[in-house]
Amino acid sequence: MFDLVDIVQVLTGMAKGLVSTTMSMPFELAQISSYVYCITELDPWSYNPLMYLIVGDEKVLLIDTGCDYGNLYFYVKSIPFVADKKIVVVNTHNHAEQSSGNWRFSTVGSVGLSHKVERLYASGRDKYYTRQLNSTYQWQVKTYKVTHWLKERDEILLGPKENLRNVVHTFWMPGHTPDHLILHYPIDNRLFLGDIFYRFADIHFTYEFTELKDYETSLRKILEMLKELPAGTRYSSAKAERDGICLPELKHFQRFFFAVLAGTHQGTPLRIDDAEGWRFETRDRAMRVVLSRTLVQQLEEARNGREAGG
Repeated sequence: MFDLVDIVQVLTGMAKGLVSTTMSMPFELAQISSYVYCITELDPWSYNPLMYLIVGDEKVLLIDTGCDYGNLYFYVKSIPFVADKKIVVVNTHNHAEQSSGNWRFSTVGSVGLSHKVERLYASGRDKYYTRQLNSTYQWQVKTYKVTHWLKERDEILLGPKENLRNVVHTFWMPGHTPDHLILHYPIDNRLFLGDIFYRFADIHFTYEFTELKDYETSLRKILEMLKELPAGTRYSSAKAERDGICLPELKHFQRFFFAVLAGTHQGTPLRIDDAEGWRFETRDRAMRVVLSRTLVQQLEEARNGREAGG
Protein backbone atom coordinates (compact mmCIF):
# COMPACT_ATOMS: atom_id res chain seq x y z
CA MET A 1 0.00 0.00 0.00
CA PHE A 2 2.92 2.42 0.61
CA ASP A 3 5.53 3.68 -1.85
CA LEU A 4 9.10 3.01 -0.77
CA VAL A 5 9.94 6.66 -1.30
CA ASP A 6 7.24 7.65 1.21
CA ILE A 7 8.63 5.30 3.85
CA VAL A 8 12.21 6.48 3.27
CA GLN A 9 11.09 10.10 3.46
CA VAL A 10 9.36 9.58 6.79
CA LEU A 11 12.17 7.49 8.33
CA THR A 12 14.81 9.97 7.20
CA GLY A 13 12.82 12.83 8.65
CA MET A 14 12.41 10.98 11.95
CA ALA A 15 16.14 10.36 12.13
CA LYS A 16 16.81 14.05 11.60
CA GLY A 17 14.07 15.09 14.01
CA LEU A 18 12.21 16.84 11.21
CA VAL A 19 8.93 14.95 11.13
CA SER A 20 6.02 17.10 12.27
CA THR A 21 2.31 16.45 12.01
CA THR A 22 2.61 17.21 8.30
CA MET A 23 5.52 14.76 7.76
CA SER A 24 7.00 17.22 5.23
CA MET A 25 4.42 16.24 2.62
CA PRO A 26 2.82 18.51 0.02
CA PHE A 27 -0.32 19.25 2.01
CA GLU A 28 -1.59 22.21 4.00
CA LEU A 29 -4.18 21.90 6.77
CA ALA A 30 -6.64 24.61 7.79
CA GLN A 31 -9.51 24.50 10.28
CA ILE A 32 -12.68 26.03 8.87
CA SER A 33 -15.15 25.21 11.68
CA SER A 34 -15.39 23.28 14.93
CA TYR A 35 -15.38 19.83 13.30
CA VAL A 36 -14.29 20.54 9.71
CA TYR A 37 -10.76 20.86 8.33
CA CYS A 38 -9.54 21.50 4.80
CA ILE A 39 -6.49 19.81 3.26
CA THR A 40 -4.94 21.52 0.22
CA GLU A 41 -2.69 19.39 -1.97
CA LEU A 42 0.19 21.40 -3.47
CA ASP A 43 0.68 19.36 -6.62
CA PRO A 44 3.11 20.27 -9.44
CA TRP A 45 0.29 20.44 -12.02
CA SER A 46 -1.39 23.33 -10.15
CA TYR A 47 -4.73 21.58 -9.69
CA ASN A 48 -4.35 22.18 -5.93
CA PRO A 49 -7.45 20.15 -5.02
CA LEU A 50 -9.24 20.74 -1.73
CA MET A 51 -10.09 17.77 0.48
CA TYR A 52 -11.96 17.82 3.76
CA LEU A 53 -11.95 16.07 7.11
CA ILE A 54 -15.10 15.89 9.24
CA VAL A 55 -14.20 14.78 12.75
CA GLY A 56 -16.83 12.72 14.52
CA ASP A 57 -16.81 11.06 17.93
CA GLU A 58 -15.53 7.72 16.64
CA LYS A 59 -14.60 8.24 12.97
CA VAL A 60 -13.12 10.81 10.62
CA LEU A 61 -14.68 11.31 7.19
CA LEU A 62 -12.23 12.19 4.42
CA ILE A 63 -13.89 13.83 1.40
CA ASP A 64 -11.86 13.15 -1.78
CA THR A 65 -8.24 11.99 -2.01
CA GLY A 66 -6.54 14.38 -4.41
CA CYS A 67 -3.91 13.91 -7.12
CA ASP A 68 -1.76 11.44 -5.15
CA TYR A 69 1.31 13.66 -5.42
CA GLY A 70 2.00 12.83 -1.75
CA ASN A 71 0.94 10.00 0.54
CA LEU A 72 -2.37 11.33 1.85
CA TYR A 73 -2.91 8.28 4.05
CA PHE A 74 0.33 8.87 5.94
CA TYR A 75 -0.50 12.55 6.20
CA VAL A 76 -4.00 12.05 7.60
CA LYS A 77 -2.76 9.46 10.09
CA SER A 78 -0.12 11.93 11.30
CA ILE A 79 -2.69 14.58 12.29
CA PRO A 80 -3.05 14.50 16.10
CA PHE A 81 -6.86 14.82 16.23
CA VAL A 82 -7.24 11.81 13.94
CA ALA A 83 -5.24 9.69 16.38
CA ASP A 84 -6.80 6.23 16.58
CA LYS A 85 -10.15 7.15 15.03
CA LYS A 86 -11.36 5.03 12.15
CA ILE A 87 -11.31 6.65 8.70
CA VAL A 88 -14.06 6.55 6.10
CA VAL A 89 -13.50 8.00 2.63
CA VAL A 90 -16.02 9.37 0.13
CA ASN A 91 -15.47 10.67 -3.41
CA THR A 92 -17.61 13.56 -4.61
CA HIS A 93 -16.98 12.37 -8.18
CA ASN A 94 -14.67 10.32 -10.35
CA HIS A 95 -12.13 12.78 -11.68
CA ALA A 96 -8.45 12.11 -11.21
CA GLU A 97 -7.73 15.10 -8.95
CA GLN A 98 -10.44 13.86 -6.58
CA SER A 99 -9.77 10.10 -6.58
CA SER A 100 -6.10 9.40 -7.38
CA GLY A 101 -5.25 8.84 -3.72
CA ASN A 102 -8.01 6.24 -3.27
CA TRP A 103 -5.65 3.28 -3.67
CA ARG A 104 -3.76 4.26 -0.53
CA PHE A 105 -6.94 3.73 1.49
CA SER A 106 -8.60 0.87 -0.39
CA THR A 107 -6.87 -1.27 -2.98
CA VAL A 108 -7.71 -4.57 -4.62
CA GLY A 109 -6.05 -7.89 -3.87
CA SER A 110 -4.87 -9.34 -0.60
CA VAL A 111 -3.99 -6.00 1.06
CA GLY A 112 -7.45 -4.45 0.84
CA LEU A 113 -8.35 -1.61 3.22
CA SER A 114 -5.49 0.18 4.97
CA HIS A 115 -5.17 0.05 8.74
CA LYS A 116 -8.02 1.87 10.50
CA VAL A 117 -9.77 2.58 7.17
CA GLU A 118 -13.33 1.32 7.41
CA ARG A 119 -14.87 2.09 4.00
CA LEU A 120 -14.40 3.81 0.67
CA TYR A 121 -17.71 5.31 -0.47
CA ALA A 122 -18.72 6.42 -3.97
CA SER A 123 -22.00 7.34 -5.65
CA GLY A 124 -24.13 4.38 -6.65
CA ARG A 125 -25.93 6.38 -9.32
CA ASP A 126 -23.46 5.29 -12.00
CA LYS A 127 -21.26 2.45 -10.74
CA TYR A 128 -19.94 1.73 -14.23
CA TYR A 129 -18.56 5.25 -14.57
CA THR A 130 -16.99 5.16 -11.12
CA ARG A 131 -15.25 1.88 -11.94
CA GLN A 132 -13.85 3.32 -15.16
CA LEU A 133 -11.22 5.42 -13.38
CA ASN A 134 -11.75 7.92 -16.18
CA SER A 135 -8.53 9.90 -16.56
CA THR A 136 -6.93 12.03 -19.27
CA TYR A 137 -4.57 13.70 -16.83
CA GLN A 138 -0.80 13.86 -16.54
CA TRP A 139 -0.62 10.76 -14.35
CA GLN A 140 -2.09 7.28 -14.15
CA VAL A 141 -4.80 6.59 -11.58
CA LYS A 142 -3.92 3.41 -9.69
CA THR A 143 -6.53 0.73 -9.20
CA TYR A 144 -8.71 0.97 -6.10
CA LYS A 145 -11.85 -0.70 -4.79
CA VAL A 146 -15.10 1.02 -3.81
CA THR A 147 -16.41 -0.87 -0.77
CA HIS A 148 -19.82 0.80 -0.40
CA TRP A 149 -22.11 2.40 -3.01
CA LEU A 150 -24.10 5.37 -1.72
CA LYS A 151 -27.78 5.73 -2.48
CA GLU A 152 -29.69 9.00 -2.78
CA ARG A 153 -30.17 10.51 0.70
CA ASP A 154 -27.89 7.99 2.38
CA GLU A 155 -26.54 8.74 5.83
CA ILE A 156 -22.91 8.40 6.90
CA LEU A 157 -22.48 8.07 10.67
CA LEU A 158 -19.22 9.00 12.41
CA GLY A 159 -20.41 7.95 15.86
CA PRO A 160 -23.71 7.77 17.79
CA LYS A 161 -26.53 9.28 15.73
CA GLU A 162 -27.85 11.17 18.78
CA ASN A 163 -24.93 13.59 18.43
CA LEU A 164 -25.45 15.62 15.22
CA ARG A 165 -21.70 16.00 14.99
CA ASN A 166 -21.69 12.44 13.65
CA VAL A 167 -24.32 12.74 10.91
CA VAL A 168 -23.59 13.44 7.23
CA HIS A 169 -26.16 13.17 4.41
CA THR A 170 -25.43 12.45 0.74
CA PHE A 171 -27.32 13.56 -2.38
CA TRP A 172 -26.86 12.58 -6.01
CA MET A 173 -26.07 15.61 -8.19
CA PRO A 174 -25.09 14.40 -11.69
CA GLY A 175 -24.09 16.62 -14.58
CA HIS A 176 -20.46 17.58 -14.12
CA THR A 177 -19.99 13.79 -14.04
CA PRO A 178 -22.66 11.05 -14.05
CA ASP A 179 -21.74 10.01 -10.50
CA HIS A 180 -21.34 13.42 -8.84
CA LEU A 181 -22.71 13.76 -5.31
CA ILE A 182 -22.73 16.43 -2.62
CA LEU A 183 -22.76 16.10 1.16
CA HIS A 184 -24.73 17.98 3.78
CA TYR A 185 -23.31 18.36 7.30
CA PRO A 186 -26.25 19.73 9.32
CA ILE A 187 -24.49 20.65 12.56
CA ASP A 188 -22.10 22.87 10.62
CA ASN A 189 -24.81 24.20 8.28
CA ARG A 190 -22.55 23.27 5.36
CA LEU A 191 -22.73 21.70 1.89
CA PHE A 192 -19.71 20.01 0.33
CA LEU A 193 -20.26 20.76 -3.37
CA GLY A 194 -17.36 19.00 -5.07
CA ASP A 195 -17.02 20.54 -8.55
CA ILE A 196 -20.66 21.65 -8.83
CA PHE A 197 -19.75 25.23 -7.94
CA TYR A 198 -16.85 27.44 -6.95
CA ARG A 199 -15.69 30.94 -7.79
CA PHE A 200 -12.36 32.38 -8.96
CA ALA A 201 -11.50 29.44 -11.22
CA ASP A 202 -12.91 27.81 -14.34
CA ILE A 203 -15.68 25.25 -13.90
CA HIS A 204 -15.03 22.87 -16.79
CA PHE A 205 -17.71 21.33 -18.97
CA THR A 206 -15.19 19.78 -21.33
CA TYR A 207 -15.35 16.12 -20.30
CA GLU A 208 -16.73 13.23 -22.29
CA PHE A 209 -19.47 12.39 -19.78
CA THR A 210 -20.61 15.93 -18.92
CA GLU A 211 -24.37 16.49 -19.31
CA LEU A 212 -25.52 20.11 -19.20
CA LYS A 213 -29.18 19.20 -18.70
CA ASP A 214 -28.35 17.02 -15.68
CA TYR A 215 -26.09 19.75 -14.30
CA GLU A 216 -28.79 22.38 -14.62
CA THR A 217 -31.26 20.04 -12.88
CA SER A 218 -28.79 19.45 -10.06
CA LEU A 219 -28.23 23.18 -9.66
CA ARG A 220 -31.99 23.70 -9.31
CA LYS A 221 -32.12 20.84 -6.80
CA ILE A 222 -29.48 22.47 -4.61
CA LEU A 223 -31.33 25.79 -4.66
CA GLU A 224 -34.54 23.99 -3.67
CA MET A 225 -32.66 22.34 -0.79
CA LEU A 226 -31.43 25.74 0.37
CA LYS A 227 -35.04 26.90 0.81
CA GLU A 228 -35.38 24.28 3.55
CA LEU A 229 -31.98 24.84 5.14
CA PRO A 230 -31.13 27.52 7.70
CA ALA A 231 -30.11 30.97 6.51
CA GLY A 232 -26.38 31.38 6.12
CA THR A 233 -25.71 27.84 4.87
CA ARG A 234 -22.09 27.67 3.70
CA TYR A 235 -20.35 25.62 1.04
CA SER A 236 -16.96 23.98 0.62
CA SER A 237 -15.83 23.07 -2.89
CA ALA A 238 -13.27 20.69 -4.36
CA LYS A 239 -11.36 23.61 -5.85
CA ALA A 240 -10.67 27.27 -5.19
CA GLU A 241 -13.15 27.85 -2.32
CA ARG A 242 -13.10 26.07 1.00
CA ASP A 243 -15.61 28.28 2.83
CA GLY A 244 -18.19 30.35 0.98
CA ILE A 245 -21.79 31.34 1.62
CA CYS A 246 -24.40 29.65 -0.58
CA LEU A 247 -26.80 32.54 -1.01
CA PRO A 248 -26.88 34.75 -2.91
CA GLU A 249 -23.83 33.36 -4.76
CA LEU A 250 -25.52 30.22 -6.12
CA LYS A 251 -28.51 32.29 -7.27
CA HIS A 252 -26.19 34.66 -9.13
CA PHE A 253 -24.44 31.70 -10.70
CA GLN A 254 -27.72 30.13 -11.82
CA ARG A 255 -28.73 33.33 -13.64
CA PHE A 256 -25.31 33.56 -15.25
CA PHE A 257 -25.41 29.89 -16.31
CA PHE A 258 -28.91 30.25 -17.77
CA ALA A 259 -27.66 33.21 -19.83
CA VAL A 260 -24.81 31.07 -21.16
CA LEU A 261 -27.24 28.31 -22.16
CA ALA A 262 -29.63 30.83 -23.74
CA GLY A 263 -26.85 32.40 -25.80
CA THR A 264 -27.29 35.86 -24.28
CA HIS A 265 -23.91 35.85 -22.54
CA GLN A 266 -20.93 36.25 -24.86
CA GLY A 267 -17.98 33.90 -24.56
CA THR A 268 -14.36 33.87 -25.67
CA PRO A 269 -12.80 31.04 -27.70
CA LEU A 270 -9.73 29.41 -26.21
CA ARG A 271 -7.53 26.37 -26.41
CA ILE A 272 -7.92 23.64 -23.76
CA ASP A 273 -4.91 21.36 -24.03
CA ASP A 274 -5.51 19.75 -27.44
CA ALA A 275 -9.19 20.65 -27.62
CA GLU A 276 -11.08 23.82 -28.38
CA GLY A 277 -13.62 25.45 -26.13
CA TRP A 278 -15.21 28.68 -24.99
CA ARG A 279 -14.89 30.54 -21.70
CA PHE A 280 -17.83 32.49 -20.31
CA GLU A 281 -17.34 34.75 -17.29
CA THR A 282 -19.17 37.35 -15.26
CA ARG A 283 -18.07 40.96 -15.50
CA ASP A 284 -16.07 40.73 -12.28
CA ARG A 285 -14.59 37.39 -13.47
CA ALA A 286 -15.53 35.75 -10.19
CA MET A 287 -17.71 33.14 -11.92
CA ARG A 288 -16.32 31.33 -14.95
CA VAL A 289 -17.35 28.29 -16.96
CA VAL A 290 -15.58 26.62 -19.86
CA LEU A 291 -17.66 24.68 -22.38
CA SER A 292 -16.20 22.34 -24.97
CA ARG A 293 -16.56 23.30 -28.61
CA THR A 294 -18.94 20.35 -29.06
CA LEU A 295 -21.27 21.60 -26.31
CA VAL A 296 -21.24 25.14 -27.71
CA GLN A 297 -22.22 23.79 -31.12
CA GLN A 298 -24.98 21.66 -29.62
CA LEU A 299 -26.40 24.68 -27.79
CA GLU A 300 -26.33 26.78 -30.97
CA GLU A 301 -28.09 24.05 -32.93
CA ALA A 302 -30.76 23.68 -30.23
CA ARG A 303 -31.39 27.45 -30.16
CA ASN A 304 -31.54 27.66 -33.96
CA GLY A 305 -33.95 24.73 -34.01
CA ARG A 306 -36.29 26.46 -31.59
CA GLU A 307 -36.20 29.67 -33.64
CA ALA A 308 -36.89 27.79 -36.87
CA GLY A 309 -39.83 26.03 -35.24
CA GLY A 310 -41.36 29.31 -34.17
